[in-house]
Amino acid sequence: MGRVIHTTDYVLTDEARVRDLVRRHGWATLVSVTDDGPVASHVPVLLAEDVALPSGAAEAPAPPAPAAAPRPARDAHGLPDRFTVPATPLTVLSHLGRPDELLHQAASGREHLLVVEGPYGYVSPGWYGYAPAVPTWNYVAVPLYGTLELLDPEDSYAVMGATVDRYEAPMPEPVRMPDVEGYARRIAPGAVGFRLSVTRWQGKAKLSQDKPRAVAERVVAHLGTDPHYAEPALAAEMRAELDRRPGWT
Repeated sequence: MGRVIHTTDYVLTDEARVRDLVRRHGWATLVSVTDDGPVASHVPVLLAEDVALPSGAAEAPAPPAPAAAPRPARDAHGLPDRFTVPATPLTVLSHLGRPDELLHQAASGREHLLVVEGPYGYVSPGWYGYAPAVPTWNYVAVPLYGTLELLDPEDSYAVMGATVDRYEAPMPEPVRMPDVEGYARRIAPGAVGFRLSVTRWQGKAKLSQDKPRAVAERVVAHLGTDPHYAEPALAAEMRAELDRRPGWT
């Protein structure tokens, strides 16, 4: 199953694909290192550029700063640098149920980690068509690193409303926040919105790129139809990767 973290075939540096992942698979784990140890919360996420906030400040204000120094080619352990710095501001919005913002020590000024998880699935060695082989998991995920800022009550309410709109949109009779305004306003203080301004990310799209094209095609077929391990969304990601690489043999 091997080491994935430094496998260059799997590295995802395309900023448009990262934004698309947040839009289409907006479920993430917020991880903070606190004085009491690591804390994790599971949260829905939105791109700030897709949300209109009452304050008018979807993106975090960017004070003038000197250009960042180029990242070193290798880290302190001598391993290749695995991070990508956003070319344009990349900001994610979400909300936490109180008192999680205290547990995360959101006002600490420390760097926080938000792991956005895309499709994933088990890949059986029986699908490869050769032996010996071992199983693995294919997946798409982007750990986002950045600074955290809590939002005021009106912006927090707007983030919650935008989240409801995002997920109710395909429903036959969508329920929007204005439909339950009184109730929503009463319970809204139990949550607080936050903005994560991304300073770097580590994108990973492990989609059988290390296998011959014919093997990857067989994996796609099984992910689409297997009675136990079908993952159509992952199969679609693999198909898109195959299409992006016409020279993949």
